[in-house]
Amino acid sequence: MSRRATSRPISARELWRDVHLYLGLFVGALLVILGLTGSILVFWIEIDEWLNPELLTVTVPRQENPTQSTVAYQPVDEIVRAAKQAAAPDSKITTVYGARNSTAVYAIYASQTSGDWQRIYVDPYRAQVTGVRSYDADEWVPNYLMDAIFKLHFSLLFGVNGETLVAICALLLLVSLISGLIVWWPTRGQWSKALTIKRGAGPVRFNLDLHKTLSIYFFPILGAVLLSGVSMNLNEAFVWVTQQFSPATRQPQYTLISVPAPGAPSIGVEHVLAIATEHYPEGELNGIYLPGNATGVYVVTQRNVPKLSSYWSERQIAIDQYSGEILDVRAPDRRHSAGETFLDWQWPLHSGQAFDWPGRIVIFLCGLACPVIYITGVIRWLQKRRAKTTANKRQSSLIINKQARGTSR
Repeated sequence: MSRRATSRPISARELWRDVHLYLGLFVGALLVILGLTGSILVFWIEIDEWLNPELLTVTVPRQENPTQSTVAYQPVDEIVRAAKQAAAPDSKITTVYGARNSTAVYAIYASQTSGDWQRIYVDPYRAQVTGVRSYDADEWVPNYLMDAIFKLHFSLLFGVNGETLVAICALLLLVSLISGLIVWWPTRGQWSKALTIKRGAGPVRFNLDLHKTLSIYFFPILGAVLLSGVSMNLNEAFVWVTQQFSPATRQPQYTLISVPAPGAPSIGVEHVLAIATEHYPEGELNGIYLPGNATGVYVVTQRNVPKLSSYWSERQIAIDQYSGEILDVRAPDRRHSAGETFLDWQWPLHSGQAFDWPGRIVIFLCGLACPVIYITGVIRWLQKRRAKTTANKRQSSLIINKQARGTSR
């Protein structure tokens, strides 16, 4: 007999079970897409370089001076100048990404007034362009594999609206994850049974055990990844909410303002980099974000800064585009609040880069676990539905037989 037929009130555990069931069925399919694409993106740079070595890798020139430990790069201004020559007309350089290792290229981003943009790759030793990737503002699917996977992961190929949709679905998946934890929680202290897969179990029991054990062991990782996904797709709202709990949390650096000086031009990329390295000489160049308008600021980011952090060693330096004054510095040793620490951890946790290779492998495995969790959940639902249908048929048959015997009498 069904729950409604008995008019029995629904318990809190049953309510959470229904929440977990319906969110899992209707939103869980997205978890498969996000999980599989996320696993690929953990190693997207390595995969892209492997697929396109002529575009993304360079040969290190022979060392002419034996006293030098490394071959020097060309000045950043020369690298940017080479990129400008290869850029489409009416282009503006927006970002300069440094080489990730000695055989990698610089990546220069250039945008156009139409909304189209390009990613221009430059050999840093020779200041020569190795190739250009072009993107249309209204393109549905990018022409390049890793970019298409990125867009599918972050927006389901639906642009800005897709980013919002993914963020909302990630929040719903978080609710599904929490409701699953509530339903899973052992009520009689049978922790061993709840945390293991029974040996020699039949297909029904094995499917259930696999679903619950994978879900519970990946619970903290999957929860952190989903939350960090929300932080990236709904960044302004995410920062605002964080500030409500931690008022000392600063606004993002792109909200800072440069003060225009009459007749003073904006200083160049090389000058900005020199200012940053003069004050903070340690670390490798990760990227330089150029001002978006007349009052915008430069932001220089450094990675692998020695003795800064054992988990995520990055520094961000905001610089006035006219005076060269350092306006703000963000780093693990310069945080003003717990909220800033929380925000700074979102991307490193999402990508797994916070813990180097072990972290990336864990995120990779977490992404692979997502389709298994979803499929075993659907199988479990179908098993219970089939069992309920069988039970109802058996009960109906008993009632019919009983009525038939009563009529025969």
